[in-house]
Amino acid sequence: MGRLRLAFRNVLVPLFFVYFFLHIGFTTWKLFQVDSTRIGYENLKDGPLLLKGGRHVRKGNVIEAIGYGKLSAMGFGRNKMKKKPKLVHPVLRPKDVGIPELQEHVKLRVALESQALLNKTSSPFNFIYVAIINNAHERMTLNWICNTATMDNVHNRTIIISMDSATCSAIRSQWDETIKCISLEIENYKTGYDWGKQQYINILTFRANVMEVLSSNDIPYVLIETDAVWFKDPLTIFANRTIAEEDFDIIVPVKGNDGGRWDTLAFDPMLVAATNGSKMFMEEMKNRLNSDMKLYDQDVMNQLCASQHNGLVCRQFEYKEVADGNWFQLDEQTRETPYILNNNFNTGIKNKETKQALNGFWFLATKTNQCVISKVTRFLEKYATREL
Repeated sequence: MGRLRLAFRNVLVPLFFVYFFLHIGFTTWKLFQVDSTRIGYENLKDGPLLLKGGRHVRKGNVIEAIGYGKLSAMGFGRNKMKKKPKLVHPVLRPKDVGIPELQEHVKLRVALESQALLNKTSSPFNFIYVAIINNAHERMTLNWICNTATMDNVHNRTIIISMDSATCSAIRSQWDETIKCISLEIENYKTGYDWGKQQYINILTFRANVMEVLSSNDIPYVLIETDAVWFKDPLTIFANRTIAEEDFDIIVPVKGNDGGRWDTLAFDPMLVAATNGSKMFMEEMKNRLNSDMKLYDQDVMNQLCASQHNGLVCRQFEYKEVADGNWFQLDEQTRETPYILNNNFNTGIKNKETKQALNGFWFLATKTNQCVISKVTRFLEKYATREL
């Protein structure tokens, strides 16, 4: 028994003290490593925003002294840091400046320019193409103009209504007056906005306000979006509708995922006839969107068409004529090539550009954004061999 006590005192007790002091030393060392290993300022955009003490920032606070970690709670680093960490501000949400105003002299200009272009189109196919864009869509618009450059009946009946002057300048630098572009001088809506953001909805409402101007002035038109791909001149599918005996006020595409629901119609391209029904439709849609800033134009259109508002007659393009983003999911060997392919179900301008490039639908030179006609020619030849 005495020998066991002696062994415990001579071996185990010293080992215990060695372990104790090593543990204390290692723990202290780890505390002093927090400042350099916790988070780097360059990665703040990828992680949570923190204040001293680890509290999460929810709105508008400035990130300060983020590297102190546990040491700040122990009294270290508060007064002894010679260099204060750089202030990092969280990304601010863009301020909602409301729906862009459409002044009376602007309405008059839109009506006059559109009527002048309409007067140049050949009867009986009297309609024009109208695209309403902001500066974020400049490259997409240049790409669409290039895509349709060799189609005989597109540029001569197209008007681009840009919210800013820079986009029209970029178009004229390549195409002179080949394609009509007018600027509305609205300078506070230049950037791209994600789907669902209030600024995005505001632009949709603004577009509806411009469409109502066209309809109230008896101008037949096709609303288009310039992020679409045109495989073939669609004059035939639009012209055949305008001279057909079947009445209509508007004609829009069907959604690829049509399940018999009320919201089975897509918004564009929208062929708008110069009828009393289309006038009442545009007036009602404009009023609803401006009175409720959370409404989407496509939802309002589906509601009005489903209820046949004031006798509204809505008809549909076939999916093989105008397809949506679901077309990319179809079997490449068996899917039909449409006249127009919408680039939807894909948010963000850069994502849309990338999707088009990956599928061979990008026709601009990488560095200069100049139209490369040889790319267009190869593209059209490739899909011309497929049945339309």
